[in-house]
Amino acid sequence: MRHTALKAWTFITSLIIIIGYGHGVVPIVFVEFPYPLAFRKIDLASEYRYLIYPSVIFFMGHILFAVFAFVRKLLILWSSLIALWIGLMLLIAEIFVGDSIGAFAFLSGIPFIILSILLFRASLSTQE
Repeated sequence: MRHTALKAWTFITSLIIIIGYGHGVVPIVFVEFPYPLAFRKIDLASEYRYLIYPSVIFFMGHILFAVFAFVRKLLILWSSLIALWIGLMLLIAEIFVGDSIGAFAFLSGIPFIILSILLFRASLSTQE
């Protein structure tokens, strides 16, 4: 499968989706690794509980994307893209509860959305 630059940029743009955290904003990559690794210590009553499931799903999607770099199976690529899309949709859903966190995720996720669609389309046209 070709399109190495498209795969790399899709991965990079999925790492830099912006979320509101604390008194500012951070890329999802700074949140997705600590949350799954310290899952037992997370306070479900905290104000950041909306980040638990998306960060775990993003973590799984990024792990699958990294595995795809070595295994090169389309099923792994599609699974990683689907996991990353689900994580992004969970973040964007915060718009509907009146929170601006979803707006940050949506606006910074637009490059990832476009590139992941292009990558999915390219993977369909070039079967291994």
